[in-house]
Amino acid sequence: MSLSVKDYILNADRFWPSTHKRNVVKIMRAFDACSIKSLSDKNGCLDELIAVAKIRERFNAKHLYLINTGSSGSHWIEAMLGLLPGFYNGGEIYLPPKIRSSLKTLNKKSANEFLDVIYLLHSGGIHKDALTATLSNSAHLANHQLLSEYSANKNTVLLLRNPVDVVISRTFRKDEYKKDVAPSLDDKEYLERNCVYVENFFANIDESSFDAIVKYEDFVGAPLSNLKKLAELIGLEVNEDQLQYAIDRTSMKSELQAVEKGGNALTNIYLGDKESHDWAKDYLRKRLEKLLVKYNYSK
Repeated sequence: MSLSVKDYILNADRFWPSTHKRNVVKIMRAFDACSIKSLSDKNGCLDELIAVAKIRERFNAKHLYLINTGSSGSHWIEAMLGLLPGFYNGGEIYLPPKIRSSLKTLNKKSANEFLDVIYLLHSGGIHKDALTATLSNSAHLANHQLLSEYSANKNTVLLLRNPVDVVISRTFRKDEYKKDVAPSLDDKEYLERNCVYVENFFANIDESSFDAIVKYEDFVGAPLSNLKKLAELIGLEVNEDQLQYAIDRTSMKSELQAVEKGGNALTNIYLGDKESHDWAKDYLRKRLEKLLVKYNYSK
């Protein structure tokens, strides 16, 4: 590869501006975890990832793009998929503009290998079925083609959630993220910022570019049938017991029990108190009325 994936991973801070250091931290944490798992130094770990990526191309291994606005249940759905055989979830993965531009100079095979190394890294490194497993990216990219066009074999899925609930969640239930990106804004200003973000996201999506459109609310109401449909779309060979285990293990009850026992939750499910914020919801229902009607959330 003329574009060095090693250079990017080892020096991610050179490629990301200071306003996007979250992405640097994310890749460094993934790299540290992967290096520990591989029982090798960091250069050796990268060599292993690159070697596996080259072989995965021969098996036509797949990438799943689970595109969403954020606060749409993507971490939960990825966590369920990640408990199924043949799937590893990478979470939200982004590449800086300079890297995306450089990908355009690579041939299709090399670009796919570059992405595969990045996705393997974020998905936990090399697993026993790493040569054939599907790897996911749940980035909030309305124009997912910025990355997905370089994946040789992929499924693209648009995950929807009621836009009002999305804005409420983004505004009031992610304090750590707000402290990082907008510490000086009050609730109304931050609500407006998130409202504009959601409007822009939907203004920029091309629904025809997705293999499927799914709804968070459908997964809440009928998780088994909807998880089964998604697994079938991806091409995972799973049975109902495996699907049900994934659903039960990522339920709020199981996540609460895991945290109470001192463990980690598999998802970023909100476990705090949910305030009503009626004033904000009333404003959003009027402000986002066209989106609510378009996606059948107006009732």
